[in-house]
Amino acid sequence: MPHFEDYLPGWRLCVKSTSIIFAVVFAFQLFSTEPALAATGSPELERHALAAPAVAESSVPALAAYLVSNAKTEVDKAWVIFRWVADRVSYDIDAYLAGHVRDPEVTAEQVLAKRSSVCDGYALLFRELARHAGLEVVKLSGYAKAYGVPPNSVFDSENHAWNLVKINGVWRIVDPTWGAGYVNDDKYKKKLDPLYFFAEPQQIKFTHWSQDASWHGVAVPGISKAEFETMPQVDPGLFHAGVSGEALSQAARTPGFREFVHVFEQNHQDLMVLDAPLVGHLQAGKAYRFRYRAEAFEEIVAIHDGKWERLTRTGNVFEANLQPGPGNVMVVGRTKATGRPTSLFEYTVE
Repeated sequence: MPHFEDYLPGWRLCVKSTSIIFAVVFAFQLFSTEPALAATGSPELERHALAAPAVAESSVPALAAYLVSNAKTEVDKAWVIFRWVADRVSYDIDAYLAGHVRDPEVTAEQVLAKRSSVCDGYALLFRELARHAGLEVVKLSGYAKAYGVPPNSVFDSENHAWNLVKINGVWRIVDPTWGAGYVNDDKYKKKLDPLYFFAEPQQIKFTHWSQDASWHGVAVPGISKAEFETMPQVDPGLFHAGVSGEALSQAARTPGFREFVHVFEQNHQDLMVLDAPLVGHLQAGKAYRFRYRAEAFEEIVAIHDGKWERLTRTGNVFEANLQPGPGNVMVVGRTKATGRPTSLFEYTVE
């Protein structure tokens, strides 16, 4: 059976390249103890949404009627609309790169016909489809820490739009733009992210804020625009890995906090952080516990001080106690599917 050392030369090359690529802040995902998938619909609903015929996609009312024809609950209705929008509408990267991050004059029918838009079009189409499906829904405008937004940026104008939809009497957060894909290296990558379907307020507070009164009835209370602007950047990979917004808030209050741990892009959404440092800078000589649950990996190692330390595996749980010296700690996993290593997390130790 191959081990990490067998891939050492290639792995170093891989780390160098991925460090360059993924140091850029994601646009549409910018990572809860409850997985986002718990709120999504059934595979049957998904197949129904993605099989929409051309005649059903000819108008917003016709599309809404088709999408919810098999829906049994309000959650089903919202999900099947979210899923269709995420699949059929692409982000207008050319408009975005030209500085047109908003398009408040666009209509839902125009977005449906063009199948491309910036955030206003996504949120407007979701709103109109949901309204035709009998749901109570609003479109919000506000501020988002997205692709290329430096930490502690002061927002002079609104740069994003998203939705609130009332489900069983409770308003829930939906961002169809960020749920459909993201921008990396000035290129758009379509990738469904259920994290932004019924997004958790404690998570979304790091990335979204609006002056709209509707928002303040749903979002974490007491956060002003100035406080939002100073919120640290959060990679959505942490949320995918099961880290709650409350845990990140607590980590951000750690004395000397500078940033959260660096997360490499990964498709292993079954990887869950059970116990590990969330801060990006560790203290040399201090003991830390690293504990993960993952089905996709054969082994996980921590590389530090020139040593490869395998985490002990018990079933699908990997764990170790580390006391690293100055330098970096890289957490790397070797997948069952490919047998090759992939970078997961990186810390700086001082």
